[in-house]
Amino acid sequence: MMNLKWISISLAALSLSACVSVLPEPEAPDALYSVDANAAHAGLTHNIIVREPEAARLIAGQGMVSERVDGGLRLIAGAEWAGPATRQIQFAMIESFATGEAANAVAPELGIFTDYELASRLSHLQMQGERAVCEMTVSVIASSDRSLLARTVISADATATSQSATARAQALKSAASECAEQASLFAIATLRDAS
Repeated sequence: MMNLKWISISLAALSLSACVSVLPEPEAPDALYSVDANAAHAGLTHNIIVREPEAARLIAGQGMVSERVDGGLRLIAGAEWAGPATRQIQFAMIESFATGEAANAVAPELGIFTDYELASRLSHLQMQGERAVCEMTVSVIASSDRSLLARTVISADATATSQSATARAQALKSAASECAEQASLFAIATLRDAS
């Protein structure tokens, strides 16, 4: 009786391992791309928390997105972000502020209390034909009472030099980096006016 139980368990384990072995291996991308800070801008007058942008799941992840002629979205094969796109834009925004001044931009994970926050919603980060498009709604919020100081829509685009995955990824990287820089410049101007 005991041998029959062990034989049944062995057969069940064997059949489960056979199921796992037929699953397709995930394809590794040819290249990973990151969003960069184009420059470190001076003039931040108050410490500010930079929050990760909100976004639809498809554009918030690691996949690079392209819009088809019929409006459908698809991933660009062979190219991915080095991490979630929204997280990379958040850190590119932080790095777009000059450090070592009286005020700094920080991520919320540091647990620092600041008077202001930079929040954003990424509505587009995708290829549209040959053009890479990034569009974000950016808000500067007072931390004490959660009041809105200013809000704007920023956008950037870049043209791919060819239809290759590399050229399209480079165009998306350029547009996302420009969006991050514009967001930091908006925050600097808003907080300068609030002083």
